[in-house]
Amino acid sequence: MQMQTLSARIPTDDMEWLAGLDMQGAVSPSDKLRALIAQMRRQHDGTLDYEGSLSWLRDLVAPFVTGVRAFEHHNRTHSEVLTLAAEWLPQVMATLLSEQRLAKDAKKHAIDVEEIVVQRCFQLLASLMRLAVTRDAACYNPAVIDKHLSTVLEIAGIVTQTRKLREEKRD
Repeated sequence: MQMQTLSARIPTDDMEWLAGLDMQGAVSPSDKLRALIAQMRRQHDGTLDYEGSLSWLRDLVAPFVTGVRAFEHHNRTHSEVLTLAAEWLPQVMATLLSEQRLAKDAKKHAIDVEEIVVQRCFQLLASLMRLAVTRDAACYNPAVIDKHLSTVLEIAGIVTQTRKLREEKRD
């Protein structure tokens, strides 16, 4: 591939940020700029695969995760909720980014993507519900799960009743 020279004036803050940006395989500001352009192009063209999207999204949340881990280490505490969210959110977003172009059989593909997203959402819900099993959830604020649990349990009860009624009508 033939390379072209691009000259641009950017603010000092942006240059310092670019120089300090940690990107795998990119050392110089030019390398980093090329990598950023390639990433944005793949995103714009809809050619990001799941693995590439997941890696990129995990890189985006890595500073938050590192900061949380440092906080937890310093304070000898842990939030399983933040651990679950930091793992779950990039997976769902990677699915949406990598599947943004529907295939020739758009309906089947949309159904498949829907299945993946619903599966991931229920995996998160099940994980959060497991935190409610013990009296004190593994969270910075142990009451945070209980605070929102009653609404979910109420909805679950209504779903259960509705399904029972539906089954009785079938019989």
